[in-house]
Amino acid sequence: MIEIRRPLSEKNLGNRSSKELQRPNSSNQSNSQSKQTLQTMKSSIQLQKQSQNFYSKYFSYKDQKENIEIRSNQERNQSTKIKQSPQDYQKLQEKLLYLENKISSIKSHIDNSQRQTKNNLASKFFAQNNKNNQTSTSVQKTVSIDFTNRGQKDQQINQQIKEQRDQTPVQQNKLKSSTLINNNESKIEGTIIKKPSLSTFVTQVKAPLNENKTNFKNLRPESAKASNTIKENFRRKTSQEKNNNTAFLYYISSIIKGYMQIDITKPIELIREHLLQTMQASIFQKSVKITNNFEDKKINLPTTNKKTIVFDLDETLIHCNESIQVPGDVILPIKFPSGEIIEASINIRPYAQQVLQTLKKHFEIIVFTASHSCYANVVIDYLDPNKNIISHRFFRDSCVQTEEGAYIKDLRVIGNRAMNDMVLVDNAAYSFCLQPLNGIPIINYYDNKMDQELLYLQNYLISLKSVRDVRQYNSQNLKLDKLSQFSDPIELLQQLYKEYIP
Repeated sequence: MIEIRRPLSEKNLGNRSSKELQRPNSSNQSNSQSKQTLQTMKSSIQLQKQSQNFYSKYFSYKDQKENIEIRSNQERNQSTKIKQSPQDYQKLQEKLLYLENKISSIKSHIDNSQRQTKNNLASKFFAQNNKNNQTSTSVQKTVSIDFTNRGQKDQQINQQIKEQRDQTPVQQNKLKSSTLINNNESKIEGTIIKKPSLSTFVTQVKAPLNENKTNFKNLRPESAKASNTIKENFRRKTSQEKNNNTAFLYYISSIIKGYMQIDITKPIELIREHLLQTMQASIFQKSVKITNNFEDKKINLPTTNKKTIVFDLDETLIHCNESIQVPGDVILPIKFPSGEIIEASINIRPYAQQVLQTLKKHFEIIVFTASHSCYANVVIDYLDPNKNIISHRFFRDSCVQTEEGAYIKDLRVIGNRAMNDMVLVDNAAYSFCLQPLNGIPIINYYDNKMDQELLYLQNYLISLKSVRDVRQYNSQNLKLDKLSQFSDPIELLQQLYKEYIP
């Protein structure tokens, strides 16, 4: 059965369209609503931005305010600190002082422990004789002499000389001095720590005390006023030149000049005291007792056709200052066998190297010192850097010792040398007490840049070149073997050396 549909009529169409046409209106409404939502969103975004700007401004203002408050608080704190600073500063200062004292004590303890180590090393390798350490280190008082008024003072002089005879030359003359580094003691927590010293291997003579100046008297005070004549006589350096003027003799003329001076300066004081030391050594040589045998120390040298001059080192050619702080001509490093090094300030005697070079042309030169080899070798190397002047070196281990602990230079330890062809130049006369006629004294040297004793000595030694026996020549001129007959230096000079007194 076929169904026939009714065609669409306008009514039907109008009805349908009216219903359906209502739908587009709803879409328009939705569009309007979306527009409204967009506008609201934009407005909310704008509000958020505005709020953010507001909050940022607010908080920035707040931060600025807080910063201002913080700064003000800091300023207040600083002001309060400034007000409290005196007390706090005092407490802080006390703490700092405590810490500084603590640090300094620690440093001193470390330094002293190192010094103690060096001292132990020195004593290990350079042991010193105990008897010598026990001897007095004071320099003897010089005899007071008045040439014009003798009378009652002779008894005083004899008494003083008698007292000096009872002393040993170790007490009077050559002393072990604390050189380069002083033997000071420091206490740390009840412990005494001694600083290291080179006195164990440097043998020296100490300078006389200043208090002895008042004890010296002049030989001829009235003649000292004639200064022109004296200066002419002592200006000449030729030892054996004799003419109408006063003769000049090495060592003796210097001694006479020293006793004729009115003003007692340090060099004059040294000269006067040295004669007394030489006189005492001449007395000591008669009773000297040696504790060891020279045969054990004898060294046979190669033969030579020249006469031999043996030089002492300390206070003869050089002087080692008491401390490195004392200015010297040269500073030399002294090395211990253990490797420890200590610097030494050395004064070189004027004309020392020049005189050694001159004498080398005519004599064999030997250095014989009572100091240790580790010290002496460094000094000798400085005097003779090319090692072509000094032929041989003898040190403390070649010395013989007395019962008092003094080091004596027995020339018999130098083998293959005849006694009639050998002399010993030494500032300490007791050093050659076993062979006094082979000895030639020289005044102690310390720091006098005007010293000319080596020039005078050079002329005297050159005069020995052609003599048969140096001992006979020394006896005729220096007459050291006759000094023990006198107790008064003025009388000695007048009796033995009258021809040399202006």
